[in-house]
Amino acid sequence: MKIIPAYKNNQIIIARVTVGDSFLGRARGLMFTRTLAPDSAFLLKECNSVHTFFMHFTIGVVYLSKDFIITSIVPEMARRRLSSDRFARHTLELHPATLASLSLNVGDRLAF
Repeated sequence: MKIIPAYKNNQIIIARVTVGDSFLGRARGLMFTRTLAPDSAFLLKECNSVHTFFMHFTIGVVYLSKDFIITSIVPEMARRRLSSDRFARHTLELHPATLASLSLNVGDRLAF
């Protein structure tokens, strides 16, 4: 899996985004990971639903359209939960504190 930055308005907002663009990469996601660093995130390409089963921490979730426009935001998703957005094409998982500090809104465009 490759690691790339995430941008908003041509500025890096997350330095380390791991891209899950294969079936196995998306299937594993953040499961069994012990911690999620505040400067990192996980991008699930071609995925509009997530779960937090087998996860050890709460995550923030940003759903993105095919053009990486934010369609919805889940500020804090606790363990053992399901979430989806039928309008989304991709999903970004990140630390809830990081998500809160970024002041992202529905309609914002991200770039990777």
